[in-house]
This record gives sequence, structure tokens and C-alpha cells, in this order.
Amino acid sequence: MTFSRMEAAMEDAFVEWINTFDCKSFPIDTVVELADGIVLSEILADIDSKWFKPIAPTEIGANWVVRFNNQKKLHKLITRYFEDIVGQDPELLPSVNLTAIAKDADLHELLLMCQLVIAIAVQSDNNKTYIDMMQSLTQKSQHALMVSIEEVMSHFNTEPDYASNPRLSCISGNSTGSIAKNIQLEDMPYRYQIEFERIMTEKRHFETSHGQLMAEYDELREKFVRANASIYINIH
Repeated sequence: MTFSRMEAAMEDAFVEWINTFDCKSFPIDTVVELADGIVLSEILADIDSKWFKPIAPTEIGANWVVRFNNQKKLHKLITRYFEDIVGQDPELLPSVNLTAIAKDADLHELLLMCQLVIAIAVQSDNNKTYIDMMQSLTQKSQHALMVSIEEVMSHFNTEPDYASNPRLSCISGNSTGSIAKNIQLEDMPYRYQIEFERIMTEKRHFETSHGQLMAEYDELREKFVRANASIYINIH
């Protein structure tokens, strides 16, 4: 299976971000190492120890059923956290194939789990701590994580209510990266960084569509000219 360049960037970013946590049992080199749920549970417990508890490693951790049960437990707590703490409908969250994680350590599905975890981190009571941790990463990783957070929040189809929800009101990190040309995002509030990235993605999409339409127009115009020329020759 091949993975997109964006998925590769996200994997590098999550590896770098997770390794900034002192609470983890061991450093990771790839997201695949998160398949048993142990390190993810430790990260979540660091984010909110009242809601999440670390999963103790077992000698039979290599058993896919054990990995599945660990991931199932984490996913259930994550969805409940979004509903009870963040105040969002968990039904709108992207579905995660936990069986693929447990059996195959599927990278795409593991990245979805990581996206949910970091979305919780930046909406927790200690969100400034985790935003600071993100800002210590490389510009490339900061950008990939920002996109990951935006992808999760986009499933709710609404702008987060920063005014009424104190857990969201402090999400205002700085990104030292430059997303496009000379625009410096570090001066933007975090929610505007996310909106900027969404707009830039739409812009690229429209530019691609415009280019395709222009190519089709040129092709049709050329056919029209040839057809007219053929008619003219036949008449004369």
C-alpha cells in the first residue's frame, strides 16, 4: 500500500509531537508502534488524567485481540470526551477501523486516531501547554499538525464557539511556518491559521479546476475551428 505525501508528513509530525511527552513508556520511530494503544493511552492520560487512564502493557500485547480491545477502549473514551467535555456530536467524527489497526497496524487508521488525540489536546484545560509543545516542533510538523486539527474540526461543519466554550477560547497558538509566499502565520490566532489553511486548500482546488476547464475549452475551440475549416473546404 502506498501513502500520500501528506500522510507521510503527518506521520513524521505525530512521531515528533508524541516524543515530546515525558510520560510515554518509550520513544517511537513510527506511528505503527502505537497500534497496541499503550503510548496513546499514556498521552491521553497526560492530557486529562481524570478522564483517561494509562493502559498497562501485557506480555500478550502482540495478540491482535488485545490490541483491538485497547484501541476500542480508547476510542470509546475519546468519543465520549468529545460529547461530554468538548460539547461536540461524536457521530460526526470520522470513523476509525480499529480492526485494521489491531490486525495490520494500518497507518491511515492510526493517523485518524492521532488526529483525534491532538484535537482533544488543544481543547483540554491545559491546551496552552500542548500548543507550546507543538510550537517547539519543526515548521513542517507544525503545519501538518495544524492541518490534522482542522480536519477533525471540519467534521462538525461549524466554527467552534470560542465565546461560549472556555475550552475552545484559549486555542490561539503560534505557527512559525510560512504557509504561502511571505505570509507569516505566527502572528495569527490559531483559529485563523486553521481558516487560512482551509481557504488556501480551496484556492488550490479552484485553480486546478480552472486549469482543467481552460484546457477543455482550448480543446473544444480547436475542434470547432477544424470543423469550420472542413465545412468551408467542402463548400468551396
